[in-house]
Amino acid sequence: MAAQQKLTRRGFLRATSFSIAGLALAACAAPAAVPGGQPEASDAAAPASEKITIRFHARIGQQEDTLYDMQMPKFMEEYPHIELVKESFPGAEFSTKISTMHAGGTLGDVIWSALGQSKIQFNYAQGQLAPINDLVAAQNVDLTEWYQGCLDAITVEGNLLGLPFKAHPGLAIIYYNQTALEEAGLTAPDASWTIENQIEIAKATTKEEDGRIVQFGYLPSTSWKAFVTLYRAFGTELINEDGTVCQLNSETGMQAINHLYDLFHTHQVAPTPEQMVGAANDMWISGILGMYQGGTSVSVTGGAIGDKFEWMVAPNAIGPGGVGGSDFEVDAYCVTTSTQHPNEAFEWVKYLCNRDSGIQLGLIGGTVGGRPDVYGAPELLEFPFRVVFKEVMDNAMDSRILDNWRQEEAENAFAQLMQPLWAGEEEPTQAFIDSVTEQIQDIMDKPKP
Repeated sequence: MAAQQKLTRRGFLRATSFSIAGLALAACAAPAAVPGGQPEASDAAAPASEKITIRFHARIGQQEDTLYDMQMPKFMEEYPHIELVKESFPGAEFSTKISTMHAGGTLGDVIWSALGQSKIQFNYAQGQLAPINDLVAAQNVDLTEWYQGCLDAITVEGNLLGLPFKAHPGLAIIYYNQTALEEAGLTAPDASWTIENQIEIAKATTKEEDGRIVQFGYLPSTSWKAFVTLYRAFGTELINEDGTVCQLNSETGMQAINHLYDLFHTHQVAPTPEQMVGAANDMWISGILGMYQGGTSVSVTGGAIGDKFEWMVAPNAIGPGGVGGSDFEVDAYCVTTSTQHPNEAFEWVKYLCNRDSGIQLGLIGGTVGGRPDVYGAPELLEFPFRVVFKEVMDNAMDSRILDNWRQEEAENAFAQLMQPLWAGEEEPTQAFIDSVTEQIQDIMDKPKP
């Protein structure tokens, strides 16, 4: 494994002014017809003398709000006949707010949505989103400017439901404490490392004092999204291609589960729920983890880490499947079925999803726009960790979600049902995993919302 360039406090602060507080705010029966109908792309834009108000509904987040404050004045200067009005809601309340406004006839013109937890599919099923296929065609929008995997992820039944605003390759990044690795005499991981290498590093960076572990070698995620990447590393999939069958208890899947279980209970390099000290990000920032699995947004913790230690990132370790595992994750901006001004609404969608906005997201700190020309922007690649992000994103694997769009329900049940494994209350027997699989399958067999 080749040595990686280290990221110092000075280098990181050049990359972002984002605070760790912002990370908490920052960060998948179909309708018989297109919900609400598609807006007429041929509608002529209003004369410049007529002021058109475009209301857009955003999820509150420090990174995003900073971007809106930057881009809204520039947009309105470029389009003086359009006045933008931002209406932001906390992420936990967002879907309820949107549904309430839609039911009451007060939904605005543009809304944030996401592949995560099938939010964009839910918005579509509720008749809140208008496909933009005709708008794209009428305005000759070059869709190759965005990652194809991102566009595919937000296309439902042939309908493109928005443009990628932010995107990342899933839980495909390993953050490592460069200082801890150097103290242990270890070489930094790179794109060629394997899960065997990862176990060795985790063991070497786990420290014990007076019978108590004071530094854990590795904190992996045990979420649904982490299992998507883990199963791919082992050469299989958590769900089938159609999104109709849970494959948790497959033979290869059992190997992946045992690998993860061993990190907690055999090798004892990962903290059990009882051994967690605060949130996962808190443990990483405090320096008591040798490695930490996360998405690109975890990079904002560098500001809070400061001079405590030097850190860098690597792709997920390669498993028996020959890959580390990844999947496209996408936030989008979308035109609503309620808008009376689809062309003007789409202009703002395009602006939020253009190259400049995507780069600014990175300079603010955190996940960037879902475009190759953003991930490859020279001003972002000055920072070593973003070079790795680009390599992983350029090779990200396609997203998979439940065919019935009950992703959030399945993910929540999965976390609860699998928790006894990580707590040491259950072992990964075939009978236990079969039981979890059956309960997840029951959710997958329900009708669409």
